[in-house]
Amino acid sequence: MGLAISGHEHLRAHALQELQRTSQNTACMKATERYRIDHTLVSPALARLALRLALIMLTVCVLAFADLAAGEAMNAGPSVDSSVSFTFLDVGQGDAILVSTSDGHHMLVDGGTRAAGPRVVARLLELGVEHLDVLVSTHPHEDHIGGLTDVLNAVTVGRVIDSGKVHTSATYERYLTTIDEKNIPFALGRANDWFRLGGASVRILWPTAALPEDVNDASIVLRVDYGESSALLTGDIGPGVEQYLAEQRALSRVVLLKAAHHGSRRSTVPEFLRQARPRAAVVQCGAGNSYGHPHNETLARLILNQTLTYRTDQHGEITVRLTANPRIWSATMEERGAGYLGSSASNVFHFTWCDSAKSIDPARTVVFSSRLQAEDAGYRPCKVCQP
Repeated sequence: MGLAISGHEHLRAHALQELQRTSQNTACMKATERYRIDHTLVSPALARLALRLALIMLTVCVLAFADLAAGEAMNAGPSVDSSVSFTFLDVGQGDAILVSTSDGHHMLVDGGTRAAGPRVVARLLELGVEHLDVLVSTHPHEDHIGGLTDVLNAVTVGRVIDSGKVHTSATYERYLTTIDEKNIPFALGRANDWFRLGGASVRILWPTAALPEDVNDASIVLRVDYGESSALLTGDIGPGVEQYLAEQRALSRVVLLKAAHHGSRRSTVPEFLRQARPRAAVVQCGAGNSYGHPHNETLARLILNQTLTYRTDQHGEITVRLTANPRIWSATMEERGAGYLGSSASNVFHFTWCDSAKSIDPARTVVFSSRLQAEDAGYRPCKVCQP
């Protein structure tokens, strides 16, 4: 099954007729209603914004997953020695996640703030990423889409997947304008849509057709499956959406969780965690941010779940690499602190100089910044090196 844009050819033709025979503002409102953009138009600026989004969405009818990579390799599952990596870029108080498969396919989920845009571009190029198969904008807040215009201008992009939630900001309009000017295929992401990214399968769990009023709750939620391993990327959804996903049994055990809304106390609710049971979680937040993220209540819930938790405000850029086997995964970070090592296959941690640490398979190596971080994740100290 592919990922379909809201609307088929007959809707496209009908909407174009409407745009031709009505005034600009009226056309904006009709196109906006048809494509489930649920803000009331109250100003010419917002009318122009909605029209731009509607016209972008009218340019493409279907996003087929086969378009995301060439040949039969798209349908092949991961090989024994392959992997998918999740690089959580350090963009301060914001989200930017690069998902890369070992066979050379890339997806960027969000792009941090506008100020972080040049940093995101520089890091992508350092990592050898000059083309993104998919760019996902989870929702239109500045700390998620601010850097995307720089990205769109710096690398080629195969598809943009967006929540379709309109936001009345210059940042959002610049983002849409760039997509429009570059004629990049654009799709709305909706629950149950899915596509391939190399050997990985990416499924959208949220939102449904009717977008919630709250912009954060309109965030696209992605589940990335690689063999039997999975990761959950949650945008800024709140407890209501998490509870809904739990009640719908849309969750199952994952290796990796991107904690929602920068570790806000209202997100990462107990039932959501009980169903997902992540081995590792990453909180993307800025050092000393004015929101106090991550909140202690959220960190406590992750500790009770014995989830190994990383934070970009403390650990810098974080990379978690999954294999097709959920028992074989690794985690590294930019700022290692004291530098303890463990394995995803055991519950023991070591000093880096310990002989046992040196024998850990790189595909299973887990890096800790402190003894406390390891113990909170359910690891115990090595009896030999006694860290």
